[in-house]
Amino acid sequence: MSANDVVVSGISGRFPLSDNTDQLAKNLYDKVDMVTGDDTRWPVDLYDMNPRMGKIMDFNKFDSTFFGLMEQMMNEVDPQARMLLEVVYEAIADAGVNPQDLRGGRTGVYVGVSIYANTQGYPEDIQPDIRNNLQAAVLNSMSNTKTFYASRISFVFDLKGPSMIVDTACSASNVDSAVVCGTHMLFEPFVLQFQQEGGLCSQRGVAAVLDQEADGFIKGEAVCCNFLQYRKNARRVYATVLAAKMNIDGFKTIGMFFPSAEAQEELMTEAYKEAGVDPLDLTFFEAHCTGTKAGDPQEIKAIYNAYCKGPGRETPLPLGVLKSNMGHSEAGSGTAAIIKVCIAYENECIPPNLNMTQIKDECAVYCPPLEPIMESLPYEPGLAGINNFGIGGANAHVLLEPNYKLGTNDSLKIAQTIPRIVNICGRTERSVKHIMDFIENNPKKITNDFLALLAQTMRFKPNVNSSGFPYKGSLIIKKISEENNEIKYEYKKQTGVMKGKTLRQLWLLFPGLGGQWPAMAKALMPIKIFADKVEECHQILQEFGIDLKNLLLSEDKTTISTMTAKF
Repeated sequence: MSANDVVVSGISGRFPLSDNTDQLAKNLYDKVDMVTGDDTRWPVDLYDMNPRMGKIMDFNKFDSTFFGLMEQMMNEVDPQARMLLEVVYEAIADAGVNPQDLRGGRTGVYVGVSIYANTQGYPEDIQPDIRNNLQAAVLNSMSNTKTFYASRISFVFDLKGPSMIVDTACSASNVDSAVVCGTHMLFEPFVLQFQQEGGLCSQRGVAAVLDQEADGFIKGEAVCCNFLQYRKNARRVYATVLAAKMNIDGFKTIGMFFPSAEAQEELMTEAYKEAGVDPLDLTFFEAHCTGTKAGDPQEIKAIYNAYCKGPGRETPLPLGVLKSNMGHSEAGSGTAAIIKVCIAYENECIPPNLNMTQIKDECAVYCPPLEPIMESLPYEPGLAGINNFGIGGANAHVLLEPNYKLGTNDSLKIAQTIPRIVNICGRTERSVKHIMDFIENNPKKITNDFLALLAQTMRFKPNVNSSGFPYKGSLIIKKISEENNEIKYEYKKQTGVMKGKTLRQLWLLFPGLGGQWPAMAKALMPIKIFADKVEECHQILQEFGIDLKNLLLSEDKTTISTMTAKF
C-alpha cells in the first residue's frame, strides 16, 4: 500500500430503471431485468424491429443555472452531455470532496463515448436573414459536437488537467484516471434496426449472455462516472486500482471486427505480472461478455487461459456479467463494470447474472473452474478483474483491490455524549429534506465516516456563475436510548433559505470572565477530540507555570477567582 496508489473514491451514474448507483444495486440484487420493451423512446412496432433495450427513463430534466450555463444553449445539447455534468458532480461529492475545491486544479477529464456515423440527421434549412433561425442553427451545431463532452465538464468545474474524449467502441471508458466517464444512449432507431438485421443485436430482445440461445447483444444505456484520486488525497476508498492496461489486436486474417482471445489473454497476463499479483488470488471476474456468437467464447477462453489454465487454478472463479441485467452500454460499459464491482465490495455480495438457462457449448468447456453467478453470492471482498473490449480490436483490463477497512459498531455511534448537528445545503428545500430523511430513515448506513464525508461537501460557497445551494438546513441528532447494541436517536430539523449570494457576516463574541465557572470543561472531557486538545494545550502552558487542566476541571470555586492573577 502506497500513498501514491490510485483509488476509486467516488462513483455515480444513470442506468436503465436506475437513477443512481443505489437503485442499480437494488435492481441487481432483486434480479430485476432492466431491459424493457415500452414505447417511451419510439413506437414499439417501428421498422418491425424488437424494441427491447435497457433505457435510461428520466433524461429530460436539467438545471442549467446550477452549473452556470446558458439555458438556451443547454436546451440544444443532447441528454448525455447534460447528465455527464450531473454524474461528475455526484461522483466528486460521493468521494467526500467539495467540487468547488477542485476549481483551478489539474484534474483530468476523460470521457468514453461511442460516436455512430450519420446519427445527427439533417438540420433545418438556415435562413440567414432571420436572426433567431440563424442563432438556433449555430447553437444546435456547436452545442451537439461530441468533442465538447469532456471540455464542457472542464469548463463548468474549472478543471485544468488533460481533457479528452476517447472512442474505442465498447472499451472506451477503461483508459485513464481522474474524472473518468463513460456514456452511451440511443436516440436513433435505425442504429438498432441495422444491428438487429445484421445479427449483432438480439432479435428476440433477450440479454441471454453465455446462454445457448443467445442471438446477439441487447442495447443498454449508461451515463456514469468514476472519480479517481491518489490514496494520500482520498477521503473515501471503494477500491485500489492495481493495474489498468490496454492493447489492440492488430492485424487479423479473419478481419478487424473478430475478437482475439490471444490478445486479450496477453493483456490480462501482462496486467497481473506488472502489478505483481498472483493470478490465483483473483476472487471475482467481471466479464465483458455481451451475448454475441463470436465475442463470448473468445473472451471466456482468454479468461480461462490467463487466470485458470496457466497458473493452475483448482478453485472456482466467480464470473459476473452486468450486460445480462441491463444490456450492453457500449462506451459506458467499462465504467459501469467498475461501479458494479464497487457495489459488490460495499455489500460483500456478488449480484446474480440473468437469463442463463443452459450455458453455451463453446463456453461450457471452461466452466468450471469459471463459475457464472446465478444467485446472489456472499462474498469476502478480494482481488477482482474487469475485462472490456471494443469491436475494432481495442482491449482493456483492470485489476481492483478492495478497501479492507472493516466497519465496527462504534462507527454507528454518531451522537454519544452531546447531540450532533449536521449542516445541509441544497438547490431546493426538497433536496435538503431528502438528505435529512435519508439520515433519519437509514440508521444502519449513517456512520461517523459518512457524516464526515457529507460535512465537507456541504461547505458551499456562493458563486456568481451558479444558482448554487440557497436552501440551508440543520439536523440535530440526540441519543435517547441504547439497548442490546441498538441505539435510538431523536432528530430535530430546521430549514431556511438565503436569498442573496453574499457571504454571511462574521460575528465575534467576547463573553469575558462572566462566562466562566468551576469545572467548566468537565462535562466535555468524555469527548475524545476535546480531551486530546485540552491535554495538548495543558502540556504547552505547563512550561509557563499554568495548570490548565486544574483551571478547567477543578470544582474549587477559588480557582476561578484567581484566574485573572494567573494570566
